[in-house]
Amino acid sequence: MYSQTLFSYITLLLAALAQGKPFDKPARLQARSCGETATLVCYGGTNGGTSQNIDTADIEYAGAYLRHLADTAGNPLWTMPPETDCSEWSLPIFDAGTVLALVKHITPRSNSSITYYDIARTIDGLERDGSTKSSNPSLLSACATNGGQLGIVPDTTNEAYTSASYKASKATPSGLIVKLVRDPNST
Repeated sequence: MYSQTLFSYITLLLAALAQGKPFDKPARLQARSCGETATLVCYGGTNGGTSQNIDTADIEYAGAYLRHLADTAGNPLWTMPPETDCSEWSLPIFDAGTVLALVKHITPRSNSSITYYDIARTIDGLERDGSTKSSNPSLLSACATNGGQLGIVPDTTNEAYTSASYKASKATPSGLIVKLVRDPNST
């Protein structure tokens, strides 16, 4: 048994050497900082960045479409599992015109899961019903056509967060921001 294991290791070592591949040294572990926070940032303003020149009707459409997904897609949650970096993912908003809506992990080691309703409210400032104004800031009201980014504030009274499956997932409704930028494919 010992000789077989030793033979396997030697074979792997020789194969690696034959390919000329160096052996990686262990990397020193470092705390990762993604550099972005949940604080409101409007592009093209004093916070920096370039105005995105987004059509406000497209921003309103993005919020409405996310509410539609929450109501009809069978799962009202957007989930980003733990990872080692701060990924950005585009939201599945069909035909959003000038808007490209992204969600980004700002605490990448967390299992973040948030409702589409909460994402929509962060974008357009409307509650779950799509007509009641929220008291929370939104990208539409604060940044308008400039686009920007903002942390998603969960409505923890939503039944999705108290369900048995949500609790079993050990997810948290935090650690995510929404970014609105101009879709590079828009004309």
